[in-house]
Amino acid sequence: MSNNVQQDRNHYLDAWAKTMITIWQEKVIQQNIRDTGELLESFNNALFYNSNGDVVKIIHTYMYYGRMVDMGVGKGVNLDEVKHSDRKPKKWYNKVYYRSIKVMSEKLAELYGEEFQAILFETLS
Repeated sequence: MSNNVQQDRNHYLDAWAKTMITIWQEKVIQQNIRDTGELLESFNNALFYNSNGDVVKIIHTYMYYGRMVDMGVGKGVNLDEVKHSDRKPKKWYNKVYYRSIKVMSEKLAELYGEEFQAILFETLS
């Protein structure tokens, strides 16, 4: 694999991880999930690389209660009681995340496909 391809892929993944945080923060603001502001400030990401320098894992972290807000639970309301409570889920996480995962997967398939084509071309030449 060429170093440029690896750098392009790593750059894309780094930008994707940072963009997810921006999107989530925007959703939190749109949904007015800002009781203390701690959730908004808690978003972080880390990229982990293998010994060859490829990104092998992306981890996003944020305050756990953000997931509870997304599901409409917490503060005395459990998941079984959501339909019967006044508390409404404030969807900021799942829909955005899974859509973005799909986009990232398609982009990585494109990048790996281009790399495979280059290797195949070099092999056949």
